[in-house]
Amino acid sequence: MSRRSTGVLVCSLLAFVVGYALWPPRHVYWEGVARVIGEPLTLALVGLLAVGVGLVAGGLLEFSIVEFVAGGVIAYAAGMALIEYVLTTDSPVHFLLYGVLLLCFSLGVSIGAFRRRGSGDRASRSERPSTE
Repeated sequence: MSRRSTGVLVCSLLAFVVGYALWPPRHVYWEGVARVIGEPLTLALVGLLAVGVGLVAGGLLEFSIVEFVAGGVIAYAAGMALIEYVLTTDSPVHFLLYGVLLLCFSLGVSIGAFRRRGSGDRASRSERPSTE
């Protein structure tokens, strides 16, 4: 298996776990939070958490943004297929919800990867000998 396909597989597992952990089907622990602070703020909090997890993953893991996004798309497709197969849903809102979570996670990954790349560039420039 090539490095790229291994990266996509790892990233898809990570995205699947993040989606499941942030919004587990039929066991949504955010309902209690929503009763206290309201549904819009709760959804914003979950979105910010997805961005934060993506930021950490993109900053720490040595995978490309393309691998993260491809893995996220695979995780989304697998997750939606599982939800459709296992659960009888009244509405298709889960397609939208998990899609937005994937976008938030991908945004965080992109920011983390750009920050990682930027800090690597600064370190490599400072280690270069001076030409003066």
